[in-house]
Amino acid sequence: MRSSVPWEASAVERVALARLVNEEIRGLAERLDVDVRQEHHVYAWMCACGCFTIVSATLREYDASAGQVFAAGHPADEERAAATEALKRAPDPSAVTARVDERKRRELTSELSRRLERQVMTNGVN
Repeated sequence: MRSSVPWEASAVERVALARLVNEEIRGLAERLDVDVRQEHHVYAWMCACGCFTIVSATLREYDASAGQVFAAGHPADEERAAATEALKRAPDPSAVTARVDERKRRELTSELSRRLERQVMTNGVN
């Protein structure tokens, strides 16, 4: 049974969650002492518009975009574009994500993990 929980979060909350996930991925690369000079190593990121599409980009591309990696053609609609802009103006994106209750956050994380796994298996994202 497919969960509808990811879609219960507001557009701004989804953008904030994507940003926080991407910041964690970037931080993990640093903690693991990944050589940032490896320009060709591709990572999986969450689309910055909050649609939860997996986007492939190197650390250099991620850093050059100020952490705003988008799937091709995204943000795809006015709501996501407005949410992306609203979060840029928010001083603390974690305050936005704090509005999503813990159960929903766990279910959302689970859904994101399943999507990432499917995309990796289908597309061979490194």
